[in-house]
Amino acid sequence: MNVKYLYCPKCKELRVKPWFAIRDRCQMCFGEARVIEIPNNWMTYASYLLYAVIPALVAISLYLKDRTYLYLAVILLIIMMAVAYANVARGERYARARIRIASSDLSDFRRRGWQ
Repeated sequence: MNVKYLYCPKCKELRVKPWFAIRDRCQMCFGEARVIEIPNNWMTYASYLLYAVIPALVAISLYLKDRTYLYLAVILLIIMMAVAYANVARGERYARARIRIASSDLSDFRRRGWQ
């Protein structure tokens, strides 16, 4: 599941598309918005992996009554937050680059290999 951004040409706003949104509409003016899909990379998969590993470490810590696993879970939680933030920042940069290409003139659009 890829993250999707919505760009509204009327409002000139870029926002993350909510997971529950069915239609591609701007949240401010309710006009048609363009969808920009962000491809996954290693940071996305690292976040998914850490979402599963951290609760498992907490459960192991509670079961064994050993705080070492809890400390490891806290360290991995901090790493996961940093990776997730970097991934969101990367996605926003990618989406903003696509907006510039989409709003440029037709010759530049075709020169970059887009249809």
